[in-house]
Amino acid sequence: MELLKENERSANKAAAKVMLLTVAVYSLVLVLDILGIFVIELSTMIMAFIKGAVMLVIPALIVNVFKRNDAWVKYVIAICAVVFTVVVSVYLSWHAVLLYVYPIAIASLYFSGRLNIIATIGTILGVSFAQINSFNAGHVIDHNFDDMKDVVLFGILPRALMLLAISAIFTMLCRRTTSMLGNLMGAEQQRIMREKSLEVSVKLLDTVKELDKISTAAAEANSSIADESSTVMKDSEANFEHIKAVEDSMTAISQSLDELSEMSRSIAELTEHADKVTAENDEKITRASESMGEISRSTDESKELISRLSEQSAQIIRIARVITDISTQTNILAINASIEASRAGAAGKGFSVVASEIKKLSEQTKKAASEIGTIIHDVTENISSTVVAMEKNTQLTAEGIESMEQMRLSAEQLSRANAEISRNIVDMNSVIGNVAASGTGVSEKLVSVSGNIENNCGAVQHVAAAIQENSAGTAELGNMVKDIRLMAEELERLTK
Repeated sequence: MELLKENERSANKAAAKVMLLTVAVYSLVLVLDILGIFVIELSTMIMAFIKGAVMLVIPALIVNVFKRNDAWVKYVIAICAVVFTVVVSVYLSWHAVLLYVYPIAIASLYFSGRLNIIATIGTILGVSFAQINSFNAGHVIDHNFDDMKDVVLFGILPRALMLLAISAIFTMLCRRTTSMLGNLMGAEQQRIMREKSLEVSVKLLDTVKELDKISTAAAEANSSIADESSTVMKDSEANFEHIKAVEDSMTAISQSLDELSEMSRSIAELTEHADKVTAENDEKITRASESMGEISRSTDESKELISRLSEQSAQIIRIARVITDISTQTNILAINASIEASRAGAAGKGFSVVASEIKKLSEQTKKAASEIGTIIHDVTENISSTVVAMEKNTQLTAEGIESMEQMRLSAEQLSRANAEISRNIVDMNSVIGNVAASGTGVSEKLVSVSGNIENNCGAVQHVAAAIQENSAGTAELGNMVKDIRLMAEELERLTK
């Protein structure tokens, strides 16, 4: 069978080469037609050449370019040969009668009776169709046939019988060649089979011994794995219990954290309220500060006014003293004038002098009185301004007192908020203590889990070592199985 398969691969290459040579000859025919040696119409010859050449090139592409040697390749090559013959027969009519045998000859290269039959049937059907199509199309007129009846009786039937006869000859040759090749291969294959059987027997004996050793080692390793697995299962059960306890602790922690979160929200709200109150206090303090500034400025103004009143009072005092002195002198002069008048009697010359002095004193008194009036007017106005400023100070002071009272109330609110925050903080500390206690329990459980995991790691290491030993044995076993499979395939190939 191997020889036949090798022949099939060689036949693929030979058929592809033959079909390429056919393309070369076909090209020469086209050149001769162009030169006028053949009398076929050039357009018809070109169409026949293009379509036929495509069918002849396809096998070469499959075998030489794509490197395919599958079982289906020979059928494709035979079909391409049939199609080529049909195309040429359609266009060239009776000029291509000798090509009818071309597909059968190509199929005979494979020494396959079935392929010959397929090529024969395809060729008979194809050329029959080609003759009918050629007669109807009239590319090349065959004067031997006047009508379709003549085509069938004198063209299709005789040529089909000829193809059957040629196919029978080729089929017998293929079967005879196949039989001869089978007889030639029989003795040689028997000798090779005996040698291979002896080799396989020795190899199988050695393999069985190695398999026995590997099986023993694998059994021991599996026993070790079973013991370690039991230990791992026990530790896993303990881990499960600890993990369950950890889960309960984590649930308590979660609830405590929820309470802590709620307290945090309350603290956040209180803090927000405290911030708002603080901002209001800042604003009130600012207004109080501005009021106090106004009070300070009003006080300064009052101070200046009072200082000016003090100076003006001093002037009034001095003027009053001058008036007092003038009054005294006036009294004295009046007394003197009276005395002189009483002495002089009717002729009181000195009286006129006294009267003159009195007049002057009167003028001075009038002037001083006028100045006093002006000063008194100014003093009155200043006093009025002082009164207004003091009233303003009084109002600002009242506003400052009110602001300070509001600040006091705000401080009380802040104090209450801080007290609430303090209580929440105390509660939070309690919750945090509970969380810490739960965390301690979790830590202890985790320590236990860690110990179990460490034990599991040791067990896993032993398991890994046993698995590695098994893997080495398995790899060796795989190599042996591979050798046995190759020998079995060799025996199968030889016995087919």
